[in-house]
Amino acid sequence: MKLSVLIATRNRANALASCLSSIAAAFANARHIEGEIVVVDNGSTDGTAAVLKAWSNAGNVPVKPLHEPRTGKARALNRALEVAQGEILVFTDDDCRLSQEYVNQLLRHDAADTGLVLRGGRIELGDPTDLPFTINTDPALKRWQRATNSAKYERFRGRINGCNMMMRRALVERLGHFDEDFGPGSLIGAGEDADYIYRAYLAGATLEYVPDMTVFHHHGRKTADDGKELFRSYMIAAGALYARYLFKHPDLCRPFYWDCKNAIREIITGTNTFLPDIAFSNRDSVVCSVRGAARYLFLRKKDSPRRVNYSTSA
Repeated sequence: MKLSVLIATRNRANALASCLSSIAAAFANARHIEGEIVVVDNGSTDGTAAVLKAWSNAGNVPVKPLHEPRTGKARALNRALEVAQGEILVFTDDDCRLSQEYVNQLLRHDAADTGLVLRGGRIELGDPTDLPFTINTDPALKRWQRATNSAKYERFRGRINGCNMMMRRALVERLGHFDEDFGPGSLIGAGEDADYIYRAYLAGATLEYVPDMTVFHHHGRKTADDGKELFRSYMIAAGALYARYLFKHPDLCRPFYWDCKNAIREIITGTNTFLPDIAFSNRDSVVCSVRGAARYLFLRKKDSPRRVNYSTSA
């Protein structure tokens, strides 16, 4: 069996080698698996290309270095999908480190699957001085399925993150490419992973979070301003997703209703019940979501004559 790890990178020369080395160590700790790493340089202007070349020459894991000059993480990931050969596809980020048992844990979960699964795992801070964001250390296994209408009762956006995500090739073949209107480098700015997760859910795949399969995220954000900027981008992307799915799959948009209810309570009580430590409230979430919806509708209108439909028909 072959496993491909896919990484989109841009101007992270100082982090990339450590990321690649952690993947190699996880492969070395596993048996009966053939591994490859597909790295797409998305127009870096630092020493990324040199780091990648040096590591490829010295490493024990086959590396496919690619170049995607068009800005956009989704474009880079789509380029990686075109050449990856694995039956199992793993997605991580260039500022992450895989745990040594990652591949073994992944294979154990995969062996128990009876249908299509999009799976995410534990995300811990790589640097304890970073803000405790873009992590998930929930100790309990979680599953969401369209068959039980999970979206009606619980928000799962953000419970699985694109820096720790895996699936079988069969699911990718069903879903197709990432939507290039989403993700870093696009007008929306984030959300390429959340959109893909929504499409997997709508296609009938099981979404699963497992409390092992760990990556360590060295995201580098340390100040309140860093945190606010991060959550602005997340909620703008959330608003774009709400605009995309509202009419065909309204249950996916219930988090906006919940955020509005919480925002009203905040206005009445004069409190911030969301993220007071960085001064980002549910009111801010609602405002950013509306902004994101407007951006998405603008893109739809602007690009409608040539737009590629990445949505599942399920």
